[in-house]
Amino acid sequence: MALDVGIDITSINRFNDRKDSFIKRILTEEEYSVYNELSIVKKPVFLATRWACKEAIFKATEDPKYLEYSILNSKSGKPYVLNHENMKVSISHEGDTVIAIVIVE
Repeated sequence: MALDVGIDITSINRFNDRKDSFIKRILTEEEYSVYNELSIVKKPVFLATRWACKEAIFKATEDPKYLEYSILNSKSGKPYVLNHENMKVSISHEGDTVIAIVIVE
């Protein structure tokens, strides 16, 4: 069984004060609904994590529609890629840095 792996790292500060047009371009409808419920402090972290995950998905799959993947969280907080059970995702952040890794089985 072949595995494909993608990884990405980004700065949370890159996602401060982003315009709604940019936000709607990188988030799916499901993600945007979650985003709108977050406090102003958590919004840049959410955007950065979704961006890093989608970049990692692109690196693992080379799918030009990588922005159409929805990264959500289970009730326990674990991230997952909606409707892609073959993809495993892990996200971590500390300070201003976010890292995401995606493994495609």
